[in-house]
Amino acid sequence: MKHCLCILIVFCCFHGVRAQASAEQAADSLYRLAQGAPDDSVKIERLLDLSFFWCDRDTAKAFHYIDESRKLMGNKPTDYQQGLLHHFTANIIYNHDIERAKSEYMLAEKYLARYRFPRAYFYRSKVWNNYGTLLQRQDSANLFMGIIVDRALPYARLAGDSTAVGNHLQNIALLLSNVQDYEKAESYFKQALNTLSTATATSEDWLTVFVNAAKNAILGENLGRARGYLDSAAAVYHAIPYTTYASFYYRTEGQYYRHIREKEKALEMFRKGIARAESLRDAYSLRDIYFEMYAMYRDFGEYGNAKKYLLISNQYDPVQSTHNRLLHLREMANVEFKLGNFRAAYEQMEAYALGKDTFQQNNMALKIIDLEKQYESIGKENEILKLKDINQQQQMNIDRSRFWLVLLGAGLSIALIIAFFSWKLAKSNHNTLVQNELLHQEELKTLRQQEQLHRYQSILQGQEEERNRIARDLHDGLGGLLAGVKLRLSAIATRDREKNSTVSTEVNAVIGELDHAVDELRRVSRNMMPEALLYMGLESALADLCNYMDTPATAVKFQGIGLRSSYPKPVLIGVYRMVQELLNNAIKHAHATQIIVQCSDSDGCLFLTVEDDGVGFNIQLLVAKGLGLKNIEDRVALLQGRMEIDSKPGEGTTVNIEIPV
Repeated sequence: MKHCLCILIVFCCFHGVRAQASAEQAADSLYRLAQGAPDDSVKIERLLDLSFFWCDRDTAKAFHYIDESRKLMGNKPTDYQQGLLHHFTANIIYNHDIERAKSEYMLAEKYLARYRFPRAYFYRSKVWNNYGTLLQRQDSANLFMGIIVDRALPYARLAGDSTAVGNHLQNIALLLSNVQDYEKAESYFKQALNTLSTATATSEDWLTVFVNAAKNAILGENLGRARGYLDSAAAVYHAIPYTTYASFYYRTEGQYYRHIREKEKALEMFRKGIARAESLRDAYSLRDIYFEMYAMYRDFGEYGNAKKYLLISNQYDPVQSTHNRLLHLREMANVEFKLGNFRAAYEQMEAYALGKDTFQQNNMALKIIDLEKQYESIGKENEILKLKDINQQQQMNIDRSRFWLVLLGAGLSIALIIAFFSWKLAKSNHNTLVQNELLHQEELKTLRQQEQLHRYQSILQGQEEERNRIARDLHDGLGGLLAGVKLRLSAIATRDREKNSTVSTEVNAVIGELDHAVDELRRVSRNMMPEALLYMGLESALADLCNYMDTPATAVKFQGIGLRSSYPKPVLIGVYRMVQELLNNAIKHAHATQIIVQCSDSDGCLFLTVEDDGVGFNIQLLVAKGLGLKNIEDRVALLQGRMEIDSKPGEGTTVNIEIPV
């Protein structure tokens, strides 16, 4: 065993040297990019990227590159540049001084909030994400979830950064996994991978998602799925051995082997992870890996080794969060109990119970009492034996009295039970009648709603048929007529030019007005039934609509993700009309300067999001405002979908629509 351990340590050290060499090569490549920057503004950001590269590896080098970028900014850096300095400074002290890092991130947000271009939104998304992860470390996971939804994700979308969107979706998955909702977390990991596949994601991004998705699958006891994620992670990791995420990869590999009970392979992975984490002075990784080693020895019944590694794990908690402290106390109580140290187990469980809320304390009290009884029973066993003879006679008398009391109590209990069930039966009959009446009312309500939807469907179908008819009449009838008039006028103008060498200005003016009329006729016909929707599919039609609505005053961007080439005609027309109405609302009523339209197909549903930076409105006054959203709501109901609106005055509007296909 001692020889095998030495071999593993030598291998880990060699791997660490190779990883360090790869890191130096990557850093040199980044430095050459910075030196070859076309101007100072690009060079500043590339130097700051170098600072971020070194922040987990060598803080001195990280601060050096921040100083280099500060020199290039001059004596009066812009607010945007000051925001970048605060952001990258916070990245360096992220693991060492949480409160100062939080202050630096908020200063960065203060400066960057004064700008409205994509790169500023890109950094603001990162600022809020990193600030939220610090809150999570301080037992505020709910606040982190709010920050992702309200801040980080919207800014990433405004920046057009699909990679950041994928990483934020991954963070939501991690939060769900932490509360043991593994299936829902898996769905967000899939969304994150799907989003990254459409972006220029780095190998680090892919590795992070694969490793975290594997851990979630292991915790959800889906080991086959976990193995698939780990194989993908291994392929990515071999391409970037210098990554700072290597220790988490080895941790998760070891966790997988622990669950399939391959002890030696698990130990090999854990030791590699420890070597990488120690080289980076990564206390969080060391705590995780040593805790996994504890769990492995615990699962194999080696409680002495389990206690040893649990104590080591607790030494590497730099923040000592409430969750980690309570987890340590609970696991230590279980280990002490298995080792027969009942007094120590009782003390650990008592400390654990004090950290829980009242409801949890009541549950933990039973375990504490049980441990205390087992501890006391060992010390008092001899005294009980000595008193047994003395108390025997008294116990017989007590048992006799207890018998009669139990008999009397049993009779009284039977009478009470009969009375209780009689009352319960009467109440149940009454509740049944009430429920039947409520069900009848709900059925009537459902029938009325179905009738309303049927009438609305008939109206929509009639409208679309009438639009098609008018579009054809305009194109084939009036369009042809106008084209004929133009040709005849052009012929007249040609004859006049041949005879008189001049053409009446009035004739030229009429020809110009006819051209304008033909263009207007085509626009009206196109709005009634776009050709792209009928012949080229939903994605092309929406892209064409967004390009048409895009103006210097209002930028309209479209993102299509995983859309099929064909959909049922009601879905095509319904989605197109919804987007058309929402864009008109955003431009005419919200006075938006930037609109993002995103449409994706995932898990048998179409997801449509229209987001603008307009004036917003009070959702409570939605009906009074008359923004045409009722028409969209009816279309969504007709397609058996659902719609959510998020808007506040002065903060823009986001409409999310989900339609099953």
